[in-house]
Amino acid sequence: MSKLYIQNELPTEILIFIFKRVRFPKNLTLSCRRIAKLSNDPQVKAAWIIYQFGAAHSLFYAIKIGPSFLDVAVAQAIIAQGGILSRYFVQRLHMNFGSHDNKLIELKIAHGVGSSQLQKPQTIPWASDLPISVYIFLLKAASDKYKSDLCLKGNDMELFHFFTGGPQTIHYAPLVLAKNIDQIKDLILRFKFIPLPPKNPDNLPKNNNQENITPEEYPQKDGHENRRQLNVIARSILICKEIVNLWKEIGYYEICYDVNDLVMQGALLIMFPPQPSSRWSMPDIKIINARLTELIEVGFQLTYCVILDILLVFEKRLEQIGKILLESFAEIKHESVVNLLHHCLMETNNPKLNFKSQPVLNFMYKFLPDSPKSNLIDF
Repeated sequence: MSKLYIQNELPTEILIFIFKRVRFPKNLTLSCRRIAKLSNDPQVKAAWIIYQFGAAHSLFYAIKIGPSFLDVAVAQAIIAQGGILSRYFVQRLHMNFGSHDNKLIELKIAHGVGSSQLQKPQTIPWASDLPISVYIFLLKAASDKYKSDLCLKGNDMELFHFFTGGPQTIHYAPLVLAKNIDQIKDLILRFKFIPLPPKNPDNLPKNNNQENITPEEYPQKDGHENRRQLNVIARSILICKEIVNLWKEIGYYEICYDVNDLVMQGALLIMFPPQPSSRWSMPDIKIINARLTELIEVGFQLTYCVILDILLVFEKRLEQIGKILLESFAEIKHESVVNLLHHCLMETNNPKLNFKSQPVLNFMYKFLPDSPKSNLIDF
């Protein structure tokens, strides 16, 4: 297909079809004047952001890209094309909107006034540079949608936390959730409650030591949901997996992707509690597989990266429960333990993981007596 044909004869619909599937379209716009012109069209921008990030997170990422991408026309097009304007999104937007007075921050730091955590932001916080015209448009759109129930000063994440038995232990939380199931349905189906997206794993701190993870602020300056809030979501799913279907019903199809690791880890932490009671007994492979399989059927995945994370979580208990975990994972993935471990060891070479847990590696090597360590991983 010649460049001249693309420039002059290829139907616009085909160009848009191609454009919205390109994750980083800058080079594409430089190569074709028609595509460059289309890329500035609000409808095309909306189609691109929804295709790339999903209807549930499209407005979040449109704001994150910045004012060069998002104006009122684009925001309007995103909503018109199915982008979800959730009440929680607007609550968080209202919480984050506007820039700080850096001079005031400097003076407070100099005089030791205020929180010890006070510091000038190194990057532009999410939504702080949003044009006020877009902010007003989104508030008005939300007001028209939710009317007197908008509750700008509310927090639907906290509501969800209480409705799903967050303050209760995992043994009593199901009773609270069952009692509040109608409110939970209302929160999701009517108010479109959707957590903001988690950070991309590529941007997370390179740290495999769970004990050294520093507490996360809320709300985070980058706008992403922090781990504590995502654990609220994951815990609710582990109690009542049907909640996933409620989110999918409103178009939040990324739910399984967003909390996949937390859900799969959480399922095993419930079966293998860190401090088991005297009445606890180790589940067998059949019980483990049944639980993980029902989560997989909903849409969660037992990837090799997830398996490595699970082994890390249980690092100090691998001698006790590691073998049954590996046998269960191998059975679910329909492969031998040896093949499973070879795949996991290949994942440890992924620079994005920065995997450096020698105890976990030593444990895996025990099941591969004929494999020289030097050939499997290289630090």
